[in-house]
Amino acid sequence: MHPRRALVTLAVPATVAFLMAGCSGSPSDPLGNLSGCLAGESGTIAIGVSNSSSEPIVIDAVELLESSGLEIIDRFIAIDEDARSTAVLFESTGRESVGGVDLDQTAIEPGAAAYIGVEVERTGSAEGRVDGLLLTVDGEEQGAPVTLDLRDSCD
Repeated sequence: MHPRRALVTLAVPATVAFLMAGCSGSPSDPLGNLSGCLAGESGTIAIGVSNSSSEPIVIDAVELLESSGLEIIDRFIAIDEDARSTAVLFESTGRESVGGVDLDQTAIEPGAAAYIGVEVERTGSAEGRVDGLLLTVDGEEQGAPVTLDLRDSCD
């Protein structure tokens, strides 16, 4: 195991990991509801990540663990202290909602926090669903149990 892998913590409290059923009524939940629903053709998931190591860490990639009816159209990182206390944000806009840049443009410095984001778009008229993300941190894979539904309506 890579020595720094264990020192990267997703801002996802362990007790929240079991709250994934259904769609949340709010597009962003600062306390970390790990499932969301957005009405529209595209949406963004931004996961809070903290670096508790003594060296900078690099997010090499972010991929979908499981998905249906959608594809990734953008991946980004946004250094932001709010990410330390926010497990996940669901946004209808992309990287501009959190001031993101390409993954390879910055590292997360020791003691810092960042949002790791993925913007997805529906591939047809059917609903789209993301069921988990896979982050590659300094060459090691780490799963994030987050769910997003893209629908015509989230009522």
